[in-house]
Amino acid sequence: MRLYAFEGLRFTGKAGAAGSAGEIGEAGEAAAVGALAAPPYDQIDEAARDRYHALSPYQFVHLTRPVPEGDLDLYQHAAALHARWLAAGEVARDPRPALYPYVIELAGTAGLHRLGMCGLVELADAREIRPHEQTLDKPLADRLALLRATHVDLEPVFLLSEDGGRLNRLIEEDVAQASPLVDHRDAEGNHHRLFRVDDPDRIARYRDVLKAPAAIADGHHRYKVAQRFAAETGAAPGSAGDTKLAIVTSLESPALTIDPIHRALQRALTTSVDLDRLAAAAGAQRQVWPGEGGAAFAAAVAAAPAPALGVWTAGHRPEIWRLDPAQGPAALPAGGRDLSVLLLHEVVFPALGLAPEAATDGTVLYRSDPDVLYRMVATGETGTGLWLPPMQPAAFAAAIAQGDMLPPKSTRFLPKVMSGLVWSDHRSRLL
Repeated sequence: MRLYAFEGLRFTGKAGAAGSAGEIGEAGEAAAVGALAAPPYDQIDEAARDRYHALSPYQFVHLTRPVPEGDLDLYQHAAALHARWLAAGEVARDPRPALYPYVIELAGTAGLHRLGMCGLVELADAREIRPHEQTLDKPLADRLALLRATHVDLEPVFLLSEDGGRLNRLIEEDVAQASPLVDHRDAEGNHHRLFRVDDPDRIARYRDVLKAPAAIADGHHRYKVAQRFAAETGAAPGSAGDTKLAIVTSLESPALTIDPIHRALQRALTTSVDLDRLAAAAGAQRQVWPGEGGAAFAAAVAAAPAPALGVWTAGHRPEIWRLDPAQGPAALPAGGRDLSVLLLHEVVFPALGLAPEAATDGTVLYRSDPDVLYRMVATGETGTGLWLPPMQPAAFAAAIAQGDMLPPKSTRFLPKVMSGLVWSDHRSRLL
């Protein structure tokens, strides 16, 4: 992987002061501009978009989830708005290329930090930057239209680097005595802070450490959009147009967790499911779960011997299945044969008569909140709920080591990296 320093674009105190009373000092400015940051666009529905828009005329969601204005469509409006903020000094370009250490203190963990580095990464093939799961096509057209209108790389992808933990040590050294440029607390209480490193020798050290391959943990659509736009514009190698804004975290990070995204099946598909036959097809050892509640069920699945799966079909009690990796087809990646999500899609779903397309055509529904899924089964909104356990980072790395793909929505890396802390455009000089 090739990492570049870039001339970051950031909100200034002028934009931050719009939501503050009186003068703001350095620390106050970091928090004031941090208040303008937002979750990634795909976490924001229309109602949330409107709430964010109402918070400040400079809220970053005005760019990532724009609305039409006057004669301008939503993409033209985002482009005009960004240009206006830059011209008026509400957004400023850093004077020289830099990298941006990104520290997240996780809520409720007594100081546990997840460290990352924000930079531009050269667009590369799957040997260098590996996708790990299939994607849905719908968001691509929307994000590509926004990039075509703005030529601004607004939101980062989240990459996991096979650097052996060296990245963490460098970041710890650089942020130990530094003051953050941006300071933000998200809705879950996680504390996000952004710093800057612009010393060329230090930048060179980071680039050397991050020569290792990396995997896309979050933002597959954003990465694909950057690739498509670079191809259609003929972006020159070594230019900002041939890169993607990214937050890079070490696979060795002690604060890296991979939460599951659970599944639901439409009621019409599961009213006649023979659980005995299905469990036999999966080679599953079954145990009835005596508890109540989605979060408690998810915790029980997480604590069960791997590879485990929680199964609740209407008319039955919830069960925890221990799946048999030997039931999986020979084509499964050797490093991923113990992953519950692979066995679910490659063994359980085929036994239900579901084709691979079911994962992306709306047949399979995805829910990250285990309590929401529990209510869906309890009320009859869905016929079957399927609870997956968390994935260990080492298991994730092994599963994709040879470029193998996981099913859609196999992973959920929390906390999400924020948008609007720093971003880039295609005019940026690189180092």
